[in-house]
Amino acid sequence: MIVVPGSIPKIMRSVLVLNFRIIVVMQSSKNISFILKVVIVGLALWFLYQKVFANENLSEMYQWFLSTFKEQSTWPLVLVLLLMFVNWLLDAVKWKYLIKKEEEVSLWLSIKAVFLGITVSIFTPNRVGEFGGRVFCLEKANRIKAVLITILGNMGQLLTTTIFGTLALVHYIHSYSGFLDGEADYWFFILVFIAAIVVSALIALYLNAYWLSSFFMNFKFLRKYEEYSDVFSYYSMNQLLYVILLSSSRYAVFSLQFYILLLFFQVDLSLAESLTMSSLVFLTISIIPTIALTEIGVRGSIAIYFFGLISANHIGILTATFALWFTNLVLPALFGTVLVYNLKFFRK
Repeated sequence: MIVVPGSIPKIMRSVLVLNFRIIVVMQSSKNISFILKVVIVGLALWFLYQKVFANENLSEMYQWFLSTFKEQSTWPLVLVLLLMFVNWLLDAVKWKYLIKKEEEVSLWLSIKAVFLGITVSIFTPNRVGEFGGRVFCLEKANRIKAVLITILGNMGQLLTTTIFGTLALVHYIHSYSGFLDGEADYWFFILVFIAAIVVSALIALYLNAYWLSSFFMNFKFLRKYEEYSDVFSYYSMNQLLYVILLSSSRYAVFSLQFYILLLFFQVDLSLAESLTMSSLVFLTISIIPTIALTEIGVRGSIAIYFFGLISANHIGILTATFALWFTNLVLPALFGTVLVYNLKFFRK
């Protein structure tokens, strides 16, 4: 028996049309998702090649690296590489801890999200792509809230950088700059007092992040986003202290990496000198707008400025700076390109 289209009940025709549209939309979403992933991988690899492997300005550093590599044991470089995994593992633990307010994720998924965040951020200004790289790994969480949570975690890292950078700045002014030469000691104590107030205020503001929710709600045009501002009240003071602890642990890891690399590339300095100058480098770079892949030039200039007060081995300082940047950003970005298939731009 042949059934003509007109004999199909209207409700069945509606269902068929709806299913057809869903199939078309799903297929279209898959195609768009595939294209976006290819674009991300392509951009990341192209930027890495142009800025690292095809950069003629780095040739002198490459030569210094090769000559030093032949003369010294390789174990310091192996240790730096292992510390890179510790660094990003700590960041994954921190993000997993924070994001569980919206969605429970495994540590492995959190690690993948961290590496994907680095890959996407590598070609975006101030690494803003990191947020997308992470939240598009989530299955259920509200993505806007997930971005705000990620920002809160980054604020903890920035707070740590600011605290240690401020302490290093006080020491730098007292011991290296000559700014207080011939002045009474009370000026130095005033400087210490001001630094203590600034650091204490920043810590208090972060540990009471829920103040931000109240602050934002004072503006009428922001009240319609009240459900998102609630993110800042998700966490207790003890939980945010734990975030600062993890951030401080990461800070200690890449400070140690920098010190090992400086020694490896024959920059003669003490641990205290390295910690002081690296803290100033990290603080300065954190407040300068950059694209991750152009940071090497900025980092190199800043490192020469501060470490040049201690050592005349400028090529060693530059090479150590480049090696730290390459280890903690370029290598993870390459790892992340393999994981791009985990990105979920569209949800069912």
